[in-house]
Formats: sequence, structure tokens, C-alpha cells
Amino acid sequence: MNAASVLPTIRLAAALGAVLIAGSAHAGYRCAEPETEIDRRACAAARQGPDELRQFVQRMNWLRHNLQFSDYVDEKTQLAWDQQRARPVAAAASAVASARLPR
Repeated sequence: MNAASVLPTIRLAAALGAVLIAGSAHAGYRCAEPETEIDRRACAAARQGPDELRQFVQRMNWLRHNLQFSDYVDEKTQLAWDQQRARPVAAAASAVASARLPR
């Protein structure tokens, strides 16, 4: 093979690779309308919290399902997680304030 015949092949392979990568890029938020049972289960895990979703995604990926954590998180989900995380901190601060030692 000479350089003139290899170059078009390399260009074709690069273009095909770019198309495949673009096609498999971030699919968007899947919990708006979950299409599969796995999506429904991932959305249920996401409602429980980030640790539960992470565990579910890891289990499914171990079983060769190619799930992406970010496909199941939108702004509303992130806000709910932030509020869940803030509740124990607020409760602890309240407990500390009410448990002040007498002087």
C-alpha cells in the first residue's frame, strides 16, 4: 500500500469513529419518560439518593448494561439530593443548640 491509498482509509475510519462516539454521547435525562424496566429501576434509585443510584449503576454495569449516572440526574433531582443532605445537618445543629450545658 502506498500513502495515497492509506490516507482515505484513515479518514473514513476517523469519520466513522466520530459518528459512533457522537451517537453514543449523553442520551439525556431518562427519568422524564423511562422506556425500559432498567430505566424505571434506575429512576427509583435516583429518587432515593445519589448513593443508591451509584450502587444501582455499578451493579447494572457489572452485568454489562452501559448505564450512565448522569442520565438519571436532572436539576430537580440534584436539588432534592441537596435538600436531603441539608436535613441531617440542620437537625444536628438544632440538637447542639438545644443541648447547651448550663454554666
